Amino acid sequence: MADKFSGFADNLINGALNPKGNLADWQHASRLFVSDAMRLAPKSKFLYHVNFNVNSTAGSILPDFTRKHVNEVGMLVKRADLPKFSAAIVTKNKYNRKKNIQTNIQYEPITISFHDDNLGITSVLLEAYYRYYFADGNQGWDRGRAAYKRGNSDATYKGSQDNGWKFGLDNNNPGFPFFDDITITQFARKKFTSFTIVNPIITNWQHDSLDNSDGAGMMENTITLAYEAVFYNRDNVAYDNPKGFGDTAHYDRTPSPISPLGGSAGGLGTAIGTAISLAQYIAGGQNFNNPLEAILAGANLLGNIRSLSKEGLRQEGFSILKNAIGQAAGIDVSGVSGAFFPKSGGNGSFTTAAAAVGLGLAASNAISRSRTANTKAFQNAGGDLKNALSQGQQDLFGGNDAI
Repeated sequence: MADKFSGFADNLINGALNPKGNLADWQHASRLFVSDAMRLAPKSKFLYHVNFNVNSTAGSILPDFTRKHVNEVGMLVKRADLPKFSAAIVTKNKYNRKKNIQTNIQYEPITISFHDDNLGITSVLLEAYYRYYFADGNQGWDRGRAAYKRGNSDATYKGSQDNGWKFGLDNNNPGFPFFDDITITQFARKKFTSFTIVNPIITNWQHDSLDNSDGAGMMENTITLAYEAVFYNRDNVAYDNPKGFGDTAHYDRTPSPISPLGGSAGGLGTAIGTAISLAQYIAGGQNFNNPLEAILAGANLLGNIRSLSKEGLRQEGFSILKNAIGQAAGIDVSGVSGAFFPKSGGNGSFTTAAAAVGLGLAASNAISRSRTANTKAFQNAGGDLKNALSQGQQDLFGGNDAI
């Protein structure tokens, strides 16, 4: 036991005196993009949701579509532009000094592309829009033969029988827009930012082209939208928040096997994270939707603790302490000479365990008395590690911000 702690103390001293060891690189990008649960890392393009709010009057054209499939249209969005703006600027002379003045704002058109699905849902959307605004598509094939037949029927004075067909905008449209709004939502770390497109009108819509030589291509439908304003909103992701998200008809809501509710068998860090989540649920109802979920997570937590091995606890406990030392001292105790290389032990690892120690949770109950005594001795010499952690790091390990 003494030899193990002697080696640890040697690495600790070497790391403090020579923080980067003999070989290390700069950590500018890591500290900007990775630290604090990747708070400043760029968002992923594929994490989004689109909701089309079709006006009830317009939806009466195809009632089955709006009742059964309108939410599926948003899930079939292949690509979507976010709002674009441009401001008109006029340059004036202010006592010979140039002064730029904004005179108005322009909302640039955006484009949304859909998968052309086998059932034809997205094609039906374009058909419904076409028939709602323009009478041409409402003739029907049989009547259309008469409406579009060639010959002298084009003569204005042939009478109402030959000239009674309606075309173009002559369709008795009630004046309500087809779309009340369209909301495009992007996700990151269990939170979302939504952009609501107000009073959108399609300026261009098109079906794809067919190609006999393209054996791998996928069909799509595309629309281009003009709009009158944009509303922003931010909130936590939940069922039906944003609207239509998490619909059980298509979303798999069964807990993942690597989550506390799914029977996760992670390491010490997973156990600590689950304990924090349960404590926050008891205090403020966070992290779980109902008491049953919290009970299941607690049962899985007990099973997880029983599965932890002594070697895994030792390795993860030392890793926790080493990272916490770097936080407290303001240096990174790493590099080749002071590097920590975990062994195969336990059932998992905890990559962000340094902050969990600062929260003073149940790690001490899982580590032997000798290791606990050593940890306390260092804390007495180096100060309170909890105070060395930023508020963002403390909030992070509540499990609310990671996605």
